[in-house]
Amino acid sequence: MRFLKSVLRLTLLSIAATVAARWVAIWWRRTALQATEDATPPILPQQVATDVRRMIISDLHMGMGDRLDDFDADAELAEFIRSYVIGAEPTELILAGDTFELLQVRLPGLSDHEWSPGAAARRLDAVLRAHPAPFAALREFVNRPGSQLTLLIGNHDFELHYASAKARLRQELGLPDDDARLRFGLTYSGGGIYIDHGMQFDPWNRFVHVEGISKPFEVVRGTRLVKEVINALEDDALENAPLIDNVKPLSAFLWYLLSLPRLRQPNVRRFVVRALLKLFRVNAVPRLYYWQPAPELAGPAQARQTRFASGLLRQVSTLLGRIRPAAWVQMLVRQPDEPQAQAALAEVQHEAKQQLRREIREFQDALVLGIARIAARPQHSATTLFVSGHTHRAQVVALNEGQTYVNTGTWTTIVLDIVTNRRVTQRFPFFEVCYPDGDTPRGRLLVWQGAGVESPPWHSEGPLALEDRSDAGAATPR
Repeated sequence: MRFLKSVLRLTLLSIAATVAARWVAIWWRRTALQATEDATPPILPQQVATDVRRMIISDLHMGMGDRLDDFDADAELAEFIRSYVIGAEPTELILAGDTFELLQVRLPGLSDHEWSPGAAARRLDAVLRAHPAPFAALREFVNRPGSQLTLLIGNHDFELHYASAKARLRQELGLPDDDARLRFGLTYSGGGIYIDHGMQFDPWNRFVHVEGISKPFEVVRGTRLVKEVINALEDDALENAPLIDNVKPLSAFLWYLLSLPRLRQPNVRRFVVRALLKLFRVNAVPRLYYWQPAPELAGPAQARQTRFASGLLRQVSTLLGRIRPAAWVQMLVRQPDEPQAQAALAEVQHEAKQQLRREIREFQDALVLGIARIAARPQHSATTLFVSGHTHRAQVVALNEGQTYVNTGTWTTIVLDIVTNRRVTQRFPFFEVCYPDGDTPRGRLLVWQGAGVESPPWHSEGPLALEDRSDAGAATPR
């Protein structure tokens, strides 16, 4: 037994050392990025009116209607737009990133790794055709006097930077080019509000050049994980397979797999091994970039380089530190029905589930800290509401006495516990902002429950959710 423990530890350490050496070699062969004309500027204060009501939702992840598509609330979203967003007063609807799940659109005759204006337009077209009801409602909305539709760029619909994708959406909504009723932005600042999708606070989805399309196209690790790992695994017949891309952060993917129920079953083990091998390949052969401005764009602001995070090495070291080597030995060398193997599996699953919760909490805290640093900047001294999405977990946090952070969550399904299949019951959160005194914004994080039903305040739920540190979902600065 001692020999097997030593062999297992040596094998894992050898793998980690090999991967580290490989990363060092790749670091010196980083790819230079240059900007293209396909870009999306931020929405600035002078572009934001303060006399309108605002509705903010995020992370719809509308796909092309196949097994990979997690959005199944077409009727609810269309009803929300028609019966609540459309009102008597001027209203701005802000879709705060990842509105479209373009990373999971797979079309015949189009390579999954083709990045071009034509490919972006085709992927978006597939999503629009798969979800006609919400976009019919959006057409009604933008044609109402005083309506404004704003789309921010997320990591799953980063291809919206392409002018061709913007044009395709305008066509779907029946709007001419450059019609002000539809606008796109990277971030949003004005009217006492700052909105940022949040991908830049996530090492797996942080772009070196987030302002637009780069040449060559920048493929972050999160994009590779979705396209090379998750898309393939979701085709598996395993019951939980379609849920694997709902894990946030993506770095917790390993722990999700190890905590899968029925890990004792051969088909589940094969699924996990296949997933871990794919995950290892994405991490072992990373693509690293640095910013190299074109001569006409040269200047100090373009001298950024990518940050480097060894996520897989950290997870391997965590495995060695938190799960006893003896448990791995028992699990691998004994028959699955033996008591020692079952006890070892139970230990691995329990620790994996605990670590999954830790990473989710750390991920949420990292985004809050990132937003807090933005809130502390002098230009945001008068900004009171800071809004993001990306984590898929609704959240309200008082940053200080005068500034509040709100995460709008997602309209896709969230599983709180994969063993019991317990899910978030507050399916459709949205953030409503009004200006009672004409200047200071007052926000409420609410939950849509249908036309004719008063939308209750959102409240935290589930063991993975951080405690709500505000009063019943209200986000009015104190």
